[in-house]
Amino acid sequence: MIEILSIGSGLSLQDAGRSGWRRFGVPSGGAMDRRSMTLANTLLGNSTQAPVLEIARLGVQVRVLSDAWIALAGADFCSLFKAGTARLVLAGEVLVFDQRASGLYAYLAVPGGFRAEHWLGSASTDLRNGMGCALRRGDRLESLRATPNITTEGVARRVAIEPTDQICENRAHFELYRGTQYEAFSAATREKFVRSEWTISKRSDRTGYRLEGNSLAVPASIPSEPVLPGSVQVPGNGQPIITMRDGPTVGGYAKIAFLKADDLDRMAQCAPGCLLSFSWLD
Repeated sequence: MIEILSIGSGLSLQDAGRSGWRRFGVPSGGAMDRRSMTLANTLLGNSTQAPVLEIARLGVQVRVLSDAWIALAGADFCSLFKAGTARLVLAGEVLVFDQRASGLYAYLAVPGGFRAEHWLGSASTDLRNGMGCALRRGDRLESLRATPNITTEGVARRVAIEPTDQICENRAHFELYRGTQYEAFSAATREKFVRSEWTISKRSDRTGYRLEGNSLAVPASIPSEPVLPGSVQVPGNGQPIITMRDGPTVGGYAKIAFLKADDLDRMAQCAPGCLLSFSWLD
């Protein structure tokens, strides 16, 4: 069991999200960086979809109330616990996420995952749509297992062997598919989009990452149609928005591009202020 001492910049329970509900207007949601969530769970032998704590940037503090194996992955925000590792944490130890590092989200896993109520098959918190509860100081969360589903006898620490290029520092480049309304944008606008450098706005959140930069000429509005995570839409102000995990399932903004599905996790770790550049996939 752990106790929340501070929610910092953001703290929520997340898992792999809600599949099969988008046609009813329910976003898939789930961990913003599913790759890191999966890694944290794998370090403890959990199901890859087990609920974890998603930690947004700095300020979160949690106290461990009983000896337990814990895993961290994603952004390296905890000065006393290296991301990409799992180890035994003793009762009374406080994990403080106080270290400035690249990225935006860290993931804390416990044996079996956190015990949590499920909505439409998922424990993921989606407050906009009334699913899940906001975590508060003093809340206590319990793991589903007392020990990991792996051997820990004689083991001081488990370390993941993973590529280190998942989390960018100050800038990142992404290759894009052409969007549904790609042809509706002029050739000059399409060229301007990939020739420009864009900054992720501070107004970004789990629904969408707003980009700031050269304004794009916007084509005529379109009838509402399905919108997937990773869609790059251009609203009336000409500043693109990248739809993220909790984003809308339908919309009427023209889509100039789509992220590769495998790049959505890497995009999620690009913090406000990060500079983005793009190119077209052949």
